[in-house]
Formats: sequence, structure tokens, C-alpha cells
Amino acid sequence: MVPTELIVGSIGNLIAFIFCLGYAVYTFLRKGVHVKGKGWKAKDEAPKSYYFTIAIMILVSMLSLGAIIFRLYTYYYV
Repeated sequence: MVPTELIVGSIGNLIAFIFCLGYAVYTFLRKGVHVKGKGWKAKDEAPKSYYFTIAIMILVSMLSLGAIIFRLYTYYYV
């Protein structure tokens, strides 16, 4: 059985992983991005915002996944 403190400590990282990766996939599939003050723009209309958003969302999701793995490793092996 998984300890409660391990689950509670990982909830924030799990939520960040799911939502950031989900938004990255959503923007990739829709081929556009939401630009503040301008609304939804296609990849051709705002390429810098599109690639920046995809890169940041993937970075945050990978860091969150890494934090979950690190938490599991330190709990069971350290």
C-alpha cells in the first residue's frame, strides 16, 4: 500500500503534469495558441507564442514528472 504522505506530497506535481502536458497536446493538435489580449491565434499568425507555449508546457510537465520520480526514489531508497 502506498503511504498517505507520499500521495499528498505528489498531488501538486501530478496536477501540474496532467494539465501542462494536456495543454501542450491540445495546442499541438489544434495548431494554435491563446494570446493574451488577442484571443486564439493560429500557429502561422503567432509562431513565437506557439512554440514558446509548447516548450514551457513540456518543460513544466517534465519537471513535475521528475519531481514525482525523485520523491518516490527518496522515499523508498534513501
